[in-house]
Amino acid sequence: MVAFSTKTPLGIPAIDFSLPDISGKTYSLSDFSEKDVLVVVFTCNHCPYARAGWPLILNLHKKYQD
Repeated sequence: MVAFSTKTPLGIPAIDFSLPDISGKTYSLSDFSEKDVLVVVFTCNHCPYARAGWPLILNLHKKYQD
C-alpha cells in the first residue's frame, strides 16, 4: 500500500478562521495581516509525545515572537 502525504503545499493562502486562545480571546486571520508568518499549533495536554515537544515550541516562540 502506498501512502500519500496530505500536507498542504507551501504558498497556499490560509483560509479565514476564528480560534480562541488559552485566555479566551478569539483571533482571526485578519488579526495577523501585518505579520509575515503565522504559526498555529494544535496539540493536547495528555499525549506524552505532544508534551515532550512543548520545550521546542516554547523555544521557537521565544526566538521568533517579534
